[in-house]
Amino acid sequence: MPPLPILASSQRKRPSRARNAVVHVYRVAIFVAIVASIHDQHRWYVAQQRSDDVQPLAVEQVSAFFPDAETVGAWDPDHGGQRVSDATGNSLGFVVQTSPEADDVVGFSGPTNTMIAFGSDDRILGISVLRSGDTREHTDSVIRNESFMTALNGLSWQPAAKAKVDAVSGATLTSMAIAEGITLRLGGENPASRFPAAVALEEVKAFFETAADLRLDDEKPSMLRVLDAAGATLGKVARTSPHTDSIIGYQGPTDTLFAIDHEGRTIGAAIRHSYDNEPYVRYVKEDEYFFNIFKGFTVDQIAQLDMVDAGIEGVSGATRTSIAVAEGLIHSTQVIQRERPATKETASWFSGLAARDYGTAAVVAVALVIALTHLRGKRRLRVVFQIVLVVYLGFINADVVSQALLVGWARNGVAWRVAPGLVLLTFAALACPVFTGRQIYCTHVCPFGALQDWMRRVPHPIKVPGRILKVLRFLPAALLLWVILVAKLHLPISLVGIEPFDAFVIRIAGWATITVAAIGLIASLFVPMAYCRHGCPTGAMLSFLRFHSACGRFTRRDAVATLLAVIAFSL
Repeated sequence: MPPLPILASSQRKRPSRARNAVVHVYRVAIFVAIVASIHDQHRWYVAQQRSDDVQPLAVEQVSAFFPDAETVGAWDPDHGGQRVSDATGNSLGFVVQTSPEADDVVGFSGPTNTMIAFGSDDRILGISVLRSGDTREHTDSVIRNESFMTALNGLSWQPAAKAKVDAVSGATLTSMAIAEGITLRLGGENPASRFPAAVALEEVKAFFETAADLRLDDEKPSMLRVLDAAGATLGKVARTSPHTDSIIGYQGPTDTLFAIDHEGRTIGAAIRHSYDNEPYVRYVKEDEYFFNIFKGFTVDQIAQLDMVDAGIEGVSGATRTSIAVAEGLIHSTQVIQRERPATKETASWFSGLAARDYGTAAVVAVALVIALTHLRGKRRLRVVFQIVLVVYLGFINADVVSQALLVGWARNGVAWRVAPGLVLLTFAALACPVFTGRQIYCTHVCPFGALQDWMRRVPHPIKVPGRILKVLRFLPAALLLWVILVAKLHLPISLVGIEPFDAFVIRIAGWATITVAAIGLIASLFVPMAYCRHGCPTGAMLSFLRFHSACGRFTRRDAVATLLAVIAFSL
């Protein structure tokens, strides 16, 4: 924020270096504390949104594991669960639910929401089925199986996420789904498929008699290339699992193998394994016409099939099973259609940089060179570079530092993968005043600042009356207070409207942003750098962080910043 007047005299000595360092660290700490406060509060806010999808647990539901439980708290962002406390407020442990993370993990006929109870030592006390879309008989069979229900007891979070639990005989799908749901909720990886057996060469020979080897396909990771003895490609095969493990027929999913010739057209399909009723599965296998429906189609064509328009009807006597198989073929081809080559997934971070990121990085580098060397006194160079700032950084890239950007990153994390150039720009804007004492962003990088600098060349500027200056002095602080209120209270108000920077993106700029930009530029015709000096909350923040030889004096702006931090934490 703009420095407030400090009562001083020629006799007053400058603060010592040690005092400068202490006060400067204090100011940086205030900034970091406010950012951390916004981040922590947002994590808490997001955690509470789970209640929109999952019903919070009551004391009665956790009492089996916590006999002394008196309260079950709000959602805790550290683990996405609820803290359990006794009558004195002491923590007994916490509980988490597998829903909604595991809602797509379907067992025999539906998903199951399981509660996992952790003790005060962060080890599992037990699990409990809260709700299940599976059949009552299968669910009850799992609940009665003590070895399954206690298999994770005593394990902490990470070991439990990686633990393998044996399925319950007679309720295999239901128990597998419960175990996989727990694994998924705790951050582990689910088994790749409900059908763990890999595709064997003998299965493929039913479609390619001379098949001698199978290799992963470079373009589509879910497919296998079929090679003959000489290494020539005969075609490709793919299975519907795990993409279709949640598609249930009469009583379970089915894994189907389909083959594609070297021209990319389907030559046949066959059921590998199924959890459905054996008579129904056999009916589908024995029906010669059913799988012929898909012959001659490419993967892309199958992915676009509409079952009604294509006239795909169920096999008589096994309608639900056959329809599930057909849906599985269509869905798996849709997944395969969207797959990218495996090499792209392992590409380096630098290969993902766009031209705009390199451009922004180059602008930042040039700005640093100009600002930190004698080149800053070259007027022609400065004007040319300002044109680059306005045209390229402003209107083309729209890379600017704003309160809306900082609040978004404070809440959700820095977007260094999506916008690395903008991250570099923001880092330079924050780091330079802290470590070099130069507020480089406002003076050499901000495109709106460059526009105002052009305006200041108008002769005969107006001198602002002292009374008005006293009012304007608190405008940036008031705007920063508004930013904190919006960020901490999650008010449905966009922060881009309090600053002019989005006006560079004319096609999406709102009237509030355009109005602030227009007023700022018009005011700059009469008061040099009017917006920067009297209205910019981002500039005020960077000015507050700037290290200088006299920064060891505690001023009114430090009191205001401290008050903002207190307000941030009190919310």
